[in-house]
Amino acid sequence: MQQQEVPEILKSKGISAEAVEALSRFKGEPAWLAEKRLDAWRAFEKLPMPSLRDEAWRYTDISDVRMEDFLPYAPSPDVSSEGDLPEAVQRLIEEGEENSALLVQHNSETTYSRVDEELSRKGVVFTDLHTALAEHEEIVREKLFKLVPEDYDKFAALSAAAFSGGSFLYVPRGVQVEVPIQSYRWLDVAGSIIPRTLVVIEEGASVTYIDEYASADDEEPAFSNGAVELFVGEGANLRYVSLQNWERNVLHFNTIRSSTGKDATINSLVVALGSQLSRTNVEAGLTASGSDSEMLGLYFADQNQVLDHHTLQDHIAPNAHSDLVYKGALRDESLAVFSGLIRVEPGAQKTDAYQTNRNLILGTDDAFAVSLPRLEILADDVKCSHGSTTGQVDETELFYLMSRGIPRREAEKLVVFGFFGEITSRVPLKGLKEKLDRAIEGKIGMGFNERAA
Repeated sequence: MQQQEVPEILKSKGISAEAVEALSRFKGEPAWLAEKRLDAWRAFEKLPMPSLRDEAWRYTDISDVRMEDFLPYAPSPDVSSEGDLPEAVQRLIEEGEENSALLVQHNSETTYSRVDEELSRKGVVFTDLHTALAEHEEIVREKLFKLVPEDYDKFAALSAAAFSGGSFLYVPRGVQVEVPIQSYRWLDVAGSIIPRTLVVIEEGASVTYIDEYASADDEEPAFSNGAVELFVGEGANLRYVSLQNWERNVLHFNTIRSSTGKDATINSLVVALGSQLSRTNVEAGLTASGSDSEMLGLYFADQNQVLDHHTLQDHIAPNAHSDLVYKGALRDESLAVFSGLIRVEPGAQKTDAYQTNRNLILGTDDAFAVSLPRLEILADDVKCSHGSTTGQVDETELFYLMSRGIPRREAEKLVVFGFFGEITSRVPLKGLKEKLDRAIEGKIGMGFNERAA
């Protein structure tokens, strides 16, 4: 974390060009990055705020989102060991997956990181983005903003202009990281957290990276705006997990984009359980022959939550495979939006791509699911399919379970767990799977208790 005094302009609400310049000076950044930030800010100012008139936002109303309501920078306390982290973060770590490297971003800064000595000896680098900028500037300059550029959309522009903290993971050629690497983003102020994640996996390497978002309960609005860039080299394997469990005062925007080399594999799992409103773009770029992408998503909306996912399986090269399965449960007056596109570019022959979205509505409330799977095929020798279903809990299934002595509430739980089983069964990480099970049980248990009352 930076030790000098935080500039006054960063302590006031509202993000501006002056705040962007002050943040860059505060960070001691090189001239090329300072200019990149200002270019991004200019792009942010030019791009209109998305509205319901835009096709990609027609179901998600963000008219109340105002950047002037949020601090551009939220200071973080000094931490020298895991024992100095907030108790809530320590619990998250204890309940999570075993890890070989750990990074904690508390508000706007990375406050703690460690990497097992064995990984360091192998050349694995896992640190905050600004440390990486100082120690590995060549890699950072080559890759940063290449997959999520400032002109991707308005929120990507803001991320490029005002990011702070963030993480950098580099795995050298041929290195196999057996135990997952993990980062936590923790927010406990009514401000903003704007992290960027840059992952570079070289040829033949393999790693699992878990990115978790959580916060303290607060009535004041908070803002999260992330960008994740995943570069997977030839023959490499990356498993990336994003677990979003913000409290209900947080508005969350995130874009996750990947690029896979020849015969490379990326497995992504995107979980959305928290926040008041969440909009996540997940895009897999299959840029070389033999590349493979598995895209899994799990979301559970209740009360008046809005959880919006837009996905893209972008087949650019021939002989590539992708498989997407996103499943969501809804209750109360919540809204879930899924919009997915399989795009097969000209020349991407022998593409093999699948897309499935399924939604389960609990109870008889006003929950609403929007599912828009789509195909855009510009090659003539492909296998592609897509489909979606939305329905309520099957009373026949409940009757079958209850006829065997299982109370209705427990029967409903079993149906929901069975519904999500297609996703959770594909997660080869015991600690993460147990955490997901607890989170799902907490959500469905609350709803059923309320109805029973």
